[in-house]
Amino acid sequence: MTIGRFAGTVVLDRFGRVPVMRWCAALAVFGLGLFVFAPVPWLAFVALAIWGLGASLGFPVGMSAAADDPAKAAARVSVVSTIGYGAFLCGPPLLGLLAEHVGILHSLLAVMVMLMVTFLLTPVARKVS
Repeated sequence: MTIGRFAGTVVLDRFGRVPVMRWCAALAVFGLGLFVFAPVPWLAFVALAIWGLGASLGFPVGMSAAADDPAKAAARVSVVSTIGYGAFLCGPPLLGLLAEHVGILHSLLAVMVMLMVTFLLTPVARKVS
């Protein structure tokens, strides 16, 4: 995630928000899927790095996109931060509850579904002109 955050500004400036967020979401889905189904520990560690790289720009770019329109920036940033921190607060217990029924690794597939939704919603992050 650190590498993604440091390199993110350069990559975003060069390619734009939507393509970068699409690649990040795809990397996160791939990394998470590989992590869940990795047959050997070393591959799981590689998958964690890929997942982290893919997840690195989601929240900061979402905040940036929310703040694009000066007239509605405060309300939009508050909504994005509420969703983000709500997921941070509620996600782990919900995953734990799901894990009781399907196992820890397979509970992460719920996160992968949300990442796929994120992939489909990336055009929403397009810059406002």
